[in-house]
Amino acid sequence: MDKRTPPYTKRIKFFQTFARLVFKFFFGLKVRGLENVPQSGAFILASNHSSNFDPPIVGGAVNREIFFAAKDELFKLPVVGIFFKFLNAIPVKRGRYDRRMLVILAKLLRSGYGITIFPEGTRYVDDKLHQPRPGAAMMAIKHNVPIVPTYISGSASLGRQFFKRELRVTFGVPFEIDEDLKKDANRDTYRIVAYIIMEHIARTGGVEPPKPK
Repeated sequence: MDKRTPPYTKRIKFFQTFARLVFKFFFGLKVRGLENVPQSGAFILASNHSSNFDPPIVGGAVNREIFFAAKDELFKLPVVGIFFKFLNAIPVKRGRYDRRMLVILAKLLRSGYGITIFPEGTRYVDDKLHQPRPGAAMMAIKHNVPIVPTYISGSASLGRQFFKRELRVTFGVPFEIDEDLKKDANRDTYRIVAYIIMEHIARTGGVEPPKPK
């Protein structure tokens, strides 16, 4: 795995700091386990997903430049679209295979950046973890990068956090995929690893992982 770390550009550092302060001031954001985010080399933040604002919440919580994919509809919203753009969001078209997005994410990993992936693929507001898709597993195996399991709590009811002040981001201990699973990886392998990732996310958040189907 390439251990190089790209420059932390001033623009991204500014907007990440701005996002962190906004979520902390208005919603009581607290960050735990920041020491678990690698300070060099490529990595994948694999997180649960409850809100459209999860990407900037996570982006504001880290202290390195990272990228994430966000549905292209968000970029059409006033102010919000600009905010996402300046936080390294990559527009992705939902409901179909977006090869362009995968190529971009792969290039970023090869360049030593961190990327955020939500293995569930879409938002769930019931505070439970759901069935994963294979994307994060495939990227981790193909590019041989560590995974940082991440759990966000409180974002499903973000408006209420103005009063409750319970918005939290927890970064778990990084892990790498077992070498035996990397050999001759196929769709079945990606499925197995996807559930392993969800187990780590569940452990990080102190919740139950989804049961394999």
